[in-house]
Amino acid sequence: MAVTYQKSIDAKNGNSIRFLLINFDYIDGNEYLVKLFVEEYGFIVQEKIDGLWYHIIRVRLGSTIYELLWHEDTGNEIYCIDQTEKGNEMLQQRLEKILCILNSRMNFS
Repeated sequence: MAVTYQKSIDAKNGNSIRFLLINFDYIDGNEYLVKLFVEEYGFIVQEKIDGLWYHIIRVRLGSTIYELLWHEDTGNEIYCIDQTEKGNEMLQQRLEKILCILNSRMNFS
């Protein structure tokens, strides 16, 4: 099955917009997504946080910062730190392109 995403509003975190990945619940899946963001857009890995039940990878391109989160209860998701309308729209566009590449490489295109 192809990897897709679901855009959601996280009421517990100030109504932030998050993109939950569907059919991509891998504990190390965000490592591969980060690799694609680096290859395609030139993002730089800023920080990695390994918790007991979660992993966060923070990437940056100029003033744009995204966090890729894997949590054992929710799976893989990505969100824009600044949560501006423009920032979230850009993330959604970039994520769609990254998922096209991912699905192509996984032969789900």
